[in-house]
Amino acid sequence: MANKFAGEVEQMKKTRSQPGTPEIGGSQSASTVNVPTMSTVEEMATVDDLGILFDDRVEKRVLNEIKTTELPEDIEDIILDDGVLGDREELSWKWVWHVCTELLTLDCVGDEYRQEAYEAKALMAIYVTLVDDIGEQLNDKATFWELAKTAYPEAEPDWEREDINSDYAHSIRRVWTELMDRLESAPRFDEFEDPFMFNLRETVQAMEYTQMSDEYSAFMNPEEMWHFDTQGIGSFLYWTVDLMYSPSFEMDDFREFRQLVHELQHMWRLGNWITTWEEEVYEQDFSAGVFVEALNNGVIDETDIERLESGETNPERLIGRIKASGIVEQFIADWKRRRDRLHERDFEMQSLDADQMVVMMERMMRNHLAASTDDRQYPEAV
Repeated sequence: MANKFAGEVEQMKKTRSQPGTPEIGGSQSASTVNVPTMSTVEEMATVDDLGILFDDRVEKRVLNEIKTTELPEDIEDIILDDGVLGDREELSWKWVWHVCTELLTLDCVGDEYRQEAYEAKALMAIYVTLVDDIGEQLNDKATFWELAKTAYPEAEPDWEREDINSDYAHSIRRVWTELMDRLESAPRFDEFEDPFMFNLRETVQAMEYTQMSDEYSAFMNPEEMWHFDTQGIGSFLYWTVDLMYSPSFEMDDFREFRQLVHELQHMWRLGNWITTWEEEVYEQDFSAGVFVEALNNGVIDETDIERLESGETNPERLIGRIKASGIVEQFIADWKRRRDRLHERDFEMQSLDADQMVVMMERMMRNHLAASTDDRQYPEAV
């Protein structure tokens, strides 16, 4: 596996060294947009400029890999549970497993613990997906806050509480129990339990932010969007799970590890925004950074959103205006700038390959791009 990543790192570096497209759509027609970094990004980029080796052939291969993924028996048994897990298309959970295995597993995870790490991360993603569903789709605050108690010290959910959604309570209880059973048996659980729980609370806060931005449009500003919504990606959660299964990881590397994950989490969020925003117009979900920037720069306004929600205008009209603005291309340029900067940075971690982690984000972008062409809906938790 290490050789596979080393070869991919070198191949992508060669591709990235080729000159890219400085601007698209003509600089006369595109305005400068403040992306959520709060810095003005004047250049634009297309996916081809990223050098991530994505084309129709790769798209088909990635989609086929997801569709042919076989879930391990223990995970499949949980998914076929009689609660709400089985209500989703099985392909959604195959996507989770596909992402949580080799695609996003640190090279320091011990070979003897890899399967346990895969399963723990998949359960973590399922847990986050279900809790997020309660707040975002069901808008059930009582159930959300009762079941989110798992993230808080000295708090225990009342799983049998009569006024909460019993189906979600049943499913989340089982997933959480299975997750903690695995984590508590990990060789370094005690060392990383507190950081893990801290980042889990950040993820819950990100879910609450989404709920608040649905209720109060004032929350849809670049500063808060970039801070809170990025936490919802959960990169710290998944990779801290990996550290629990990494006997060779040196604690002297933990500071730089967290600095790197913080940067990669921003890339992950940008990639998600870039590849899902059109679908979210049809779903009337305007919480993504693309819409926040469109609102802040006058490309669309709240009246446009109200007219779309009432059926007075069609989604294609808003999509066309956002595409013409150049916002998405500037988000892509920001993703590229962040990626290039990380590859150039000299990380001093001795027990972890920083370049491999950056390549993970390039691979994740390919997966997001491929999934965006599929009609099925994949969980946002990964």
